[in-house]
Amino acid sequence: MAWQLNDRYFSLSLGTGQTKYFGELNTQNKRQTDFSHGTLSLEARLWTKISARTTIGFYQIRGDDQKAADQSWEKERNLSFESNNWEMSIQGVYFFRKYAGIYNNRWKFDPYSTLGMGITTFDPYTYLMVQENGKEINAKYSLRDYQTENINYNKIALIIPVGLGLKMKITPFINFNFELAYRYSFTDYLDDVSTSFPEFIDNKSIQYQLSNRRRENYTENEDAWNTLIPGAPRGNSKTNDQYLFYSFQLEVFLTGGKGKMFKRS
Repeated sequence: MAWQLNDRYFSLSLGTGQTKYFGELNTQNKRQTDFSHGTLSLEARLWTKISARTTIGFYQIRGDDQKAADQSWEKERNLSFESNNWEMSIQGVYFFRKYAGIYNNRWKFDPYSTLGMGITTFDPYTYLMVQENGKEINAKYSLRDYQTENINYNKIALIIPVGLGLKMKITPFINFNFELAYRYSFTDYLDDVSTSFPEFIDNKSIQYQLSNRRRENYTENEDAWNTLIPGAPRGNSKTNDQYLFYSFQLEVFLTGGKGKMFKRS
């Protein structure tokens, strides 16, 4: 058939799955169980074992000290955040087996690894009960805008994406892929927590209430509660925040791409 005569070196992938955030507000080290990211990727096969990929993605991360162990220091700290972020990256894809000669005859199972660089946006926010027009409401606040550690950090950070994946041939034109994709970020403020509790002049201000929320209702561990004061550690600035994608992708091979620059041996 005519479609079997020409190779296809370009593919388009649509992915989704679960996200896991690594930072100060995930002491239980759990992944999010909802479908919390989506990605769109264009990939070009350049050599028998190497492809180039560009990806744009949207993801959600969150953390909450209320999920920490009972009577723990983190439980008394009582911080939380959510963030809806975008990322863009360029990655190299290394296949562990050589190209099978034409896309239609590709391997049924094709393992690979990825490495690249990119950027991510981030704007952590949280909710706080406040009085407004005589009523108590759960208001949403951008944590970055209130500088909870008296630091004006950027809302864009560099990332290094690295991953392992497996492409599975479904039809001549379609792959179903699973990928475990880790993102190292060059910021410790994905969750708005990094250094120490600052001191504020007005302890009734929204800035203060967002910065230090030590056990607003009742105290389980008074010793831990008493340490949550200005100058004391609020986070761990020695380790940047990270996140991980458990991703499922549907990949479709595109027409075109004939030329000497593709699939070099």
